[in-house]
Amino acid sequence: MEELIDLNMFEDEIKILEKRVLDHSNPDHIIAFYGSSSIRLWDTLEKDLVPLNVINLGFGGSSFAWCIYYFTRVFRNLKPSEIVIYVGDNDLGKGIPPQKVLKKFSNLTNMVRLHFPKIKIHFITIKPSPERTYLINETFETNRLIRKEILKTDRASMINVFDSMLDARGVARPELYQEDQLHLNEKGYKIWKGVLRRHFEI
Repeated sequence: MEELIDLNMFEDEIKILEKRVLDHSNPDHIIAFYGSSSIRLWDTLEKDLVPLNVINLGFGGSSFAWCIYYFTRVFRNLKPSEIVIYVGDNDLGKGIPPQKVLKKFSNLTNMVRLHFPKIKIHFITIKPSPERTYLINETFETNRLIRKEILKTDRASMINVFDSMLDARGVARPELYQEDQLHLNEKGYKIWKGVLRRHFEI
């Protein structure tokens, strides 16, 4: 938890998520999407994954440590049947090596299991991005390590968006990103939509 310097930095966003949970009207088979800005900025998530009952619980700039720190608070009034996690970009961006990111992944999945022993866990691969091309090898290795761990974990799966976002040279396709070349644009989310719909067989 060493990077949690200002424990109030996400307070406003977390309050929004708490209210979103309370306002969510359909309690049946909720699929919670939890993680960093790639989740938070997916404005069309509910529409893209119809007829699934999804809730967007992303908060921008978060890391594995922040997702662990806020997990109990965000999920205390929610009983999801499944959880889809996307986080890791910011861990790698801070220079945390793949093996340590894997440990943080294990800590988060343990937190999920502590609260929801029977829940299905889905992990979206850490995406490549043009802004972080220098981390492409670390991103690939982290995804490989997490995939290996998931294969040993009950009721867990990996959702591979990574491969679909690469060009013929094996680097991120710039047309899928906003001007900052880090966050996804409409074309990027269209790819995610297709991958997720195939994963959930809808």
